[in-house]
Amino acid sequence: MAVRERAVIAASLNRKGFALNPGKPNPDHAYYHFQHPGLTTAVFTKLSRGKEYKNYGDDLLARMTKQLKLTTKELLQLIDCTMDGDQYLKVLIKRGVIDAEKLLQKKSGDKK
Repeated sequence: MAVRERAVIAASLNRKGFALNPGKPNPDHAYYHFQHPGLTTAVFTKLSRGKEYKNYGDDLLARMTKQLKLTTKELLQLIDCTMDGDQYLKVLIKRGVIDAEKLLQKKSGDKK
């Protein structure tokens, strides 16, 4: 059974290019959106702020895998920092979540 601390998950998401949504404050959940320079993505996950959710077990980690478009093994690599933000971006491109052609167009447009 996999268990990860909420604080460790949040810190890892921050290091991988996720931003805490500063929009509408939500008292129950913290929403983390994946961001990449020049790119808007619909990839996000949420972490509960409740006292009983300081540790995430298999059930909550399984929900995160769906939200982040990862397998359980990949999610644990993302959290444990054996997968970095660039590797995660490549996974999203490979799975068709992010269009590589549009990403290249935006990057080349930024250089003009």
